[in-house]
Amino acid sequence: MGAGSYEQYVQVTENFAKVIHGLNANQLTDQVIQRSKRMILDTLGVGLLGTSTEVCQKVARYSKIYSSDSSSTIWGHLDFRLPPLYAAFVNGVAVHSMDFDDTWHPATHPSGAVLPAVIALSEAFPQKKTISGLDLLLAFNVGIEVQGRLLHFSREARNIPKRFHPPAVVGTMGSAAACAKLLALDQLGCKNALAIAASYAGAPLANAATQIKPLHVGNAAKHGLEAACLALQGLQGNKQILDMESGMGAFYTDYNPQTLPALQSYPWLLDQQDVAIKCFPAHLATHWVADAATSVRRKLVGSSENLIPLDKIEKVILKVPEVKYVNRPSPASEHEARHSLQFVACSALLDGSVSVQSFSSENVHRPALWGLLCKTQLEHPADNPPSFDSLYCEVSVTLRDGSTISDRCTTFYGHWRKPLQKEDLEKKFQSNALGILPAEAVEGIIETVYNLEKVEDCSVLSTFLSGQSARALPEKLRFL
Repeated sequence: MGAGSYEQYVQVTENFAKVIHGLNANQLTDQVIQRSKRMILDTLGVGLLGTSTEVCQKVARYSKIYSSDSSSTIWGHLDFRLPPLYAAFVNGVAVHSMDFDDTWHPATHPSGAVLPAVIALSEAFPQKKTISGLDLLLAFNVGIEVQGRLLHFSREARNIPKRFHPPAVVGTMGSAAACAKLLALDQLGCKNALAIAASYAGAPLANAATQIKPLHVGNAAKHGLEAACLALQGLQGNKQILDMESGMGAFYTDYNPQTLPALQSYPWLLDQQDVAIKCFPAHLATHWVADAATSVRRKLVGSSENLIPLDKIEKVILKVPEVKYVNRPSPASEHEARHSLQFVACSALLDGSVSVQSFSSENVHRPALWGLLCKTQLEHPADNPPSFDSLYCEVSVTLRDGSTISDRCTTFYGHWRKPLQKEDLEKKFQSNALGILPAEAVEGIIETVYNLEKVEDCSVLSTFLSGQSARALPEKLRFL
């Protein structure tokens, strides 16, 4: 913990519980609503695409052993439902299975831990209460807000992580807060939900670039939902879990908790800090590399149809921050390739762009790419911090004749400083979803998300996510 004593901070958990319980839909600003709807649409799209991945299919097969009278939709499946906890788990894994989901600052993937949990819960709600789109938006934003506030309690959290994967830590807490909000838990229930969630939190970063990393997001969604449901049953935990060095402070060496702003005129972090939405499925740091490498390629060969002169290239230098888990000179799998600065740079140099197809087994193992990887080196300039808010990437290609072609990227398209245009966000969603769902269902999701604050019964979203069209349940298409 930072400066101060335990006694000095005993109010933080109480304060969080008060804010989680007290925030209401009238406090959502127009910008928060618009930004969160973009996040929701993007997350649903990458989650639908992720249902086709090997890791998602494995966890879905595993989860079929569980059954319950209550069930929720598995995205992209008309006839496959699971108990809410395992629906949240499978859908959360799908969202992060390709590392295609949104990224925030301080660093985490905020939406994937929360959205699958609140959608699963909304479908299987106790007492069959109808959950409106505005209820869903409020709960989602409470979950996003809690993650951001917790990350601001640590200066080390502002940089790309080194020890714990952030969604497994703050994502679990955000999911618990969102589900506590949707369940309308009182302040004591909110405190207990946070305490229970903290005992589920944490996953080592060593499992990055493996099939296990997507489980971090799936588990965050599942465990947060479970924590809120256990709190609803009266299970009690430490009432100062956010205040203590042995509580949330266990995950950060410089943890310094603070109380939240007053409920009146509450300032949402999402109003102040937008998310990054990715144009291709790989670790966010690789997006600076792709941008710079694509620019270098244009300078080398002009048209994207022209082949890069591989035999004339002496070496490729990438000036990037020092981030060990994305320094992978010889990626052996799609998951390692998604976490390899070198792979993404070489793919962009060869092809002129990076896409979903770039990470196919055929493309990962093609000889031309490996020939270029052998010529690629990393440098770590002292002025290039490992922060998604301030890092840059410079790509330099030196030819055998001694000439060098370079370009630098400080902000890629999709970063919060240069957000995707609405039409490009829609194109990404459609590209991801159309291979999984019928066109009518895809368009139904877009319309529902864009009008979410007006939707009386948000279960219509799950209807579309299962692949049904608007004709299946027309009575649910009622706007306030």
